[in-house]
Amino acid sequence: MKATPFGMVASIVFSGISLGASAEILFEENFDDQADWTSAMHSTDRVQTAGSHVMPEGWYAIRQDPAFSPSTGYPNGHESIEILGSNTDKARGGVGKSMVAWRDSNGPDWYWGSDSMLTQYFPEGYDELYVSFWIRFDPEWTPYGETGMTKLFRVSSWDPDAGNLYKAFGDGPNGPIVLWDYEANSYGARNKLALRGHPTSDHYLMNNPSTINMPRKFGNGSASLNFDDNIRDLNGDGTNDNTIDSLFNLITGEPVSGTVSHDELWGNEWHKIEFHVKMNSGPGVFDGVLEQWMDGQLIFKNHQIPWMGHNSDGSAKWNVVSFGGNSHFHAYDETQVQRQEWRAYDDIVISTTLPNSPLPPNNVQIQVSQ
Repeated sequence: MKATPFGMVASIVFSGISLGASAEILFEENFDDQADWTSAMHSTDRVQTAGSHVMPEGWYAIRQDPAFSPSTGYPNGHESIEILGSNTDKARGGVGKSMVAWRDSNGPDWYWGSDSMLTQYFPEGYDELYVSFWIRFDPEWTPYGETGMTKLFRVSSWDPDAGNLYKAFGDGPNGPIVLWDYEANSYGARNKLALRGHPTSDHYLMNNPSTINMPRKFGNGSASLNFDDNIRDLNGDGTNDNTIDSLFNLITGEPVSGTVSHDELWGNEWHKIEFHVKMNSGPGVFDGVLEQWMDGQLIFKNHQIPWMGHNSDGSAKWNVVSFGGNSHFHAYDETQVQRQEWRAYDDIVISTTLPNSPLPPNNVQIQVSQ
């Protein structure tokens, strides 16, 4: 099914999702009907936007920064983003197409070495958004060493009159923002979230006022959450308020707990990810929402987030959704190995509110090791 052009509302029933009576699907994409396209096929500009560049049908913009692609002199490499019929092995179900985002291991260890982000924009903006998508990682994905962070997804509020779509930070036009990043370290695979507020001038790091009732401390608006007690105790008060009943260790078949490795959590499977955001009702009011599910399992929930801080003018709306992002990936010496790794996205749905209930995945097969 083709993407719906940005800024339009589609009255479409997405198979498997029961939407509430007032919900509208704003956008859906399974990439199958997209023409073959890569981020450097028509232009090597780092930022490309609909109207001035050739975008995948219905999408608004991309940001790309490959290190070892054909466009940078490596004919056997991959461009930052691919939507190709030849990538059926990277499409959900093994047929059709998907968005394949590549990360490259290069540069000094302080540098974001590559970038691959596909963006949708809704000019009207919404107080509330629900986004679901499926994601799968390269079977040869490097989980440890200098793997660093790889950004996977974001939803944000962008003021186009204030500056560049892809500029954030304290002087940027983007806020609030929810960032979801990949990270794995000696404590296992992490659910890394970064929250940014509005206005960016004094609430970028969510400290005017600060967030409350989180599963662990959000230092400077960010936290690296585990797949254990941070799911069971959602508000961090020391009492479990959530049960892990649909997120399983791919090796043992048991509910996730303790230190969970990349292979135990992600493996070589497709996983359904869902995010629900709702703006707080006014500046400094503690009633904003962020919820996250993985494979039908609630893994984060807070209904007291002050997305708009004390000095906000109250105008922020959710209007940008992006898949992919830049990577802090330095596990390989680029003078010896031009290492590229992919993550793939498929079956995206963006709607104006939360479905009646997030559904469990329908194709994650748990294989218990003998």
